[in-house]
Parts: sequence; structure tokens; C-alpha cells
Amino acid sequence: MVHFKTWTCEIRTKKRKKEEPPLCIALMADLHNRLWGEKQQMLLEAVDALQPDLILCAGDMILGHEEAGICDAITLFEGLAGRRTLVVAGNGNHEVRMRSTPGICREQYQSYVRRLRELGIKVPENETVSVSFGSTKVMVHGYEMPLRYYKKFCRIPYDGTDLKRIFGRPAGEAFHILLAHNPVYFPQYAGWGADLTLSGHLHGGLIRLPVIGGLITPQAKLFPKYDRGLYQKDGKYMVVSPGLGEHTVPVRIGNPPWLIGIRIKGTGGEEHGAVREDREF
Repeated sequence: MVHFKTWTCEIRTKKRKKEEPPLCIALMADLHNRLWGEKQQMLLEAVDALQPDLILCAGDMILGHEEAGICDAITLFEGLAGRRTLVVAGNGNHEVRMRSTPGICREQYQSYVRRLRELGIKVPENETVSVSFGSTKVMVHGYEMPLRYYKKFCRIPYDGTDLKRIFGRPAGEAFHILLAHNPVYFPQYAGWGADLTLSGHLHGGLIRLPVIGGLITPQAKLFPKYDRGLYQKDGKYMVVSPGLGEHTVPVRIGNPPWLIGIRIKGTGGEEHGAVREDREF
């Protein structure tokens, strides 16, 4: 039986005071309605061990077809809601596809979102959630990339201009987190101004090869550039989750599911920097 691992990394930013404790984020993605122990207890205990200040989900927590159901994902969020920690659940292509499909799929999506909001969980649909931690104002932007950018066997050019249209230009003093399910377009996200992009979607490349990394994406693209872990570009960062579940082709070889812990440490006005820890436990 495959078990998930917890992987952690640290990001340093001048947008947080050096003397303040690191801000800890628990990141989940691509659960695809999978159950981890009775009432998701295994996953909930692992989240508790991270002692997060903020819990973020980067999409595809459910499956985008009517027979899959939504109960196990809701069970997880019911457990998280009892932790008294802000939870923000962004949407991936599965959630967007469900909402876009008339009939049972759309009704399931509406039931899913309604229940999460009853629990106090934020579900930003191209919206922004603002929260402060000490001197640090954090803006969490829940971006829903149009479904055409998820098509198999092709990659459509993307310039990121819709981010400015939806969210405006990021204010310089806040720390901006972009929940963008598809990591392929990291340069565009960074160019818009996201300090930290959180993604998933590629399931770690399904099969991982030594040195090379992930083999193939859900779009059938070989050797994806951004398959899992921490990436940097021009002082901006992206963390990609390999997911916590599977769908369609349930294959994982050398590629365990991950729960991710991210620590954001202040540098007191010094330049940004990132430390990659690759800790798994």
C-alpha cells in the first residue's frame, strides 16, 4: 500500500520581519477524493504535526465526474475546520470542469462548495483572500485557469495578462500567494508578481526516474520541467505538489504522494532567498 510522505521547505522573504517567527503553510493538492484512514485521520494528524498558521489547497481535491462523489474530500475539510486555522481551497481543472458541466456534476460542485463555506473554509473563484500574520499581510489569490490550457497533447501559449485583469497588480508591501493549479506557466505567474505560486496537477510526473525526475504529465507531455518541489525565478518561488491521490490511471512509481510544509521566514529587509530541505518523514 502506498503511503504519503511529508516534505518541507523554507522560503525567505524581506516582506516579513526577521524577528518574527516563520509563517508555516500546509499545502495539499490533487486529493481526488481519496481517503487516508478512517475519517482522513492519517492526513489530519500529519497536518497537525506541521503546526500550520495557514492551510492551502491548490486544486483537484475532488474528481470531475459524477460517479466519483465528493464525500471523502468533504470529510477532510470537516476535520480541518475543527483546527481553528484558516483554510483556503483553490480550484483546479476538476472543480472547474464540474461547475461547467450541466446536471449532476454541477450540482455536486455546488454542494461541495456550499458545505465548505458552511464550515468557514474560503473557496476563492478568481477571488482574493486577505489575512495578516503579525506585520505580514498575506494575499491569497485563487486563480482558475481556463480549461483550454489543460488539453492533452498540446500546450497553448499563455501570457498571463488575465491575472492582471482578474486580480490587478500585486501591491508591493503584501506577500502574494497565487493558487494556480497548473504549474507549467510559472514564468508568467512570477512575471505577474506572485511571490509564491502553489501548484499541483502533474502528479509528480507519475513515474519518476533517477536524476531525470518525472516522466509524463496528464497532458501526455514527457519530462515536465516543473513536476514537484521548490522552484525559483527572479526572486519569486513556486512549490509544486505531486498530489495526494490519483485518477484515471492510478500509477505512481518512485513517486509517493506528498503533504507539504512551507516555512516563510523573514529576512528583515535583506534580499529574498530560499533553502531547499527535501525533508521527508
